[in-house]
Amino acid sequence: MMTGDIYVNGRFLSHKMDGIGRFSLEICKQLKELGLNFIIVIPKWLDYANNEGFRIIKYGNLKSHFWEQLDLYYFLKLNKNPLLISFSGLGPLFYKNQITTIHDLSFYANKEWFSKTYTFVYGIATPIVARSSKKIFTVSNFSKSEIVKYLGIKEAKIEVIYNAVANHLYKAAPADEVTPKVNDILKEKYVLAVSSLDPRKNLQGLIDSFLALELSDCKLVLVGKASNHFNIRLDATDKNILFTGFVSDTDLLALYTHCEFFIYPSFYEGFGIPPLEAMKSGCAVLASRIPSLEEVCADAALYINPYDINDMKEKMLAVMEDIELRNELKAKGIIRSRFFTWEASGKKVYELIKNFSF
Repeated sequence: MMTGDIYVNGRFLSHKMDGIGRFSLEICKQLKELGLNFIIVIPKWLDYANNEGFRIIKYGNLKSHFWEQLDLYYFLKLNKNPLLISFSGLGPLFYKNQITTIHDLSFYANKEWFSKTYTFVYGIATPIVARSSKKIFTVSNFSKSEIVKYLGIKEAKIEVIYNAVANHLYKAAPADEVTPKVNDILKEKYVLAVSSLDPRKNLQGLIDSFLALELSDCKLVLVGKASNHFNIRLDATDKNILFTGFVSDTDLLALYTHCEFFIYPSFYEGFGIPPLEAMKSGCAVLASRIPSLEEVCADAALYINPYDINDMKEKMLAVMEDIELRNELKAKGIIRSRFFTWEASGKKVYELIKNFSF
């Protein structure tokens, strides 16, 4: 049985809520609801509103991974080596009493998708932390198989904790608070894609296949933020390709709700939250035929070959022209989205922590 204090690596609170940050926050919210006594440790410089009422300790002034590897490590040693849980990334490399979450191993699958610095740091650090940790959480059975394959970790050490539909999205502000930029898009007929500007997301392939349709009355809207971790330069100057950058929850919900359909042509995913958000929003979903997305979407998506421009083009055209197909995908998507909940994922984490001896 569990004994001693539990601390959570809180550096995820310093970032805008991408998929990994959202996973971390939502699991922490569920653990609090279930009555788990834990404390989130964050750097002194991190200013977080803490609307959730978490117990938070501020310690150390270093930035980025230096905070985790030096400040956080020293804090844990001062506190007699308590259990540390990192939901968003790597904890201290050689700290033994920890649970680590590895969301995916895309930098092993294809190093060319990332900057050299990123692949160097994570390529060295990930296997060390994986071996040091008492337990590893990951977000799909596919990612579990990748951890076994690339890191040589035994299956029994790895637990699958699914991501879930984005409850925060459906508590967004009223529709009349949509920004003018997005409100202008809503007046158009458009296809929606949501992802970071990351080479493995295959946005260039999507752009090329969409332009091959030669549509005069429909736009492709790409939502997502850029990052210096990724090696990508998109070639898209056509007026029918719109980049929004990062958008608010209110804007994102409006874009999901009004699109013709949603498409996710990724080469590689650990899980893939946007298709799940789209399904819950009532969108018809097209997704890459890759193991993780088939695990998440099941029969609720029309699958595309992300390496075949013609296949993407033909599938998009089919969904545009076939109302019955669109409605079928929408209905199946809403049902499928109910399979994933933060409550179920949080309860599984809670039981694992409560019943595991550290």
